[in-house]
Amino acid sequence: MASLSDFNSFVGNRRVVEILRRALDQERLPHALIFAGPPGVGKRALALLLARHLNCLRPINGEACNACSSCRKIIAETHPDVRIVEPDGAYIKIDQVRALIGEIAFQPFEARYRVAILDGADQMRQEAANCLLKTLEEPPSRSILILLTAKPYLLLATIRSRSRMLQFGPIAEDLIEEFLVSGQGCAPEDARLAAVLSNGSLGTALAFDAARNRQMRQQALRFVSLLLRRGSFAHASALVASVAKDKELSLEWVEMTATLLEDVYYAQIAPGRIGQRDIAAELNDLAQSASHASVVAAIDAVKNLKAALQQNVNRQLALEAMFLAETFRSE
Repeated sequence: MASLSDFNSFVGNRRVVEILRRALDQERLPHALIFAGPPGVGKRALALLLARHLNCLRPINGEACNACSSCRKIIAETHPDVRIVEPDGAYIKIDQVRALIGEIAFQPFEARYRVAILDGADQMRQEAANCLLKTLEEPPSRSILILLTAKPYLLLATIRSRSRMLQFGPIAEDLIEEFLVSGQGCAPEDARLAAVLSNGSLGTALAFDAARNRQMRQQALRFVSLLLRRGSFAHASALVASVAKDKELSLEWVEMTATLLEDVYYAQIAPGRIGQRDIAAELNDLAQSASHASVVAAIDAVKNLKAALQQNVNRQLALEAMFLAETFRSE
């Protein structure tokens, strides 16, 4: 995610931003923070922005200047007093935590505060978490610990009790769309589609490939049409075969199928809530040709399929079985 220039430029989660701003203004920032929330909502970006605010050499109207040597190093993630620890493989290991604790035990090298960011903090091994807990019980002066996690309740309860948890939520589609158009120069139709399919994640929206998505969505739309209209199994099987060989691709494709079905559902009951307005005509056509019961049943079937595909199952057979079950289901 691109670096932010100031707190006002942060997209979404204004309550979290205001809590941090007040804590800074009152010089009451906790020594340990937990940024909890889904991926892609800016937890790491806000942690680095906070590090710049704490250590900027030439603040402007209470905001980081983003131009001094300290700000530039933090933006580049090369500042000696701002450390980011990430999982080494599947876990954050005890050696990583010990090395971090050894650093923050000393006064900052060139900044006002040492800032330690543990990205994926819920992936700490038990011994690493216990090691970190000792530091939280007796925190070093002029050091701030920020734990980033999508699963805060996998952290030790004692770590949570010694930290201030700030809960991030999904970002509203209109805010993502506005940021992509005004801040990234995206075409409005591409920004709208990226926002709708982002699930509230700005990181996902920024990585969105509009051309690739439209090609995949056209395939998924054909599958949805065959599913709802009790179409040819051979045609559906051919579509499934084109994506089933790759697990990530098949999961993405099924997620897209689920989103299309949800929009067909909204076309039937609340057309104003259709997300993918650029294909509203096709969605309305499907909504008129299928019963409401069949759309609801298809949504439930795809939801169950998504859960099944997380396991070690044959993806093509699972997709085909779902299609056959729905096309032959009596309403």
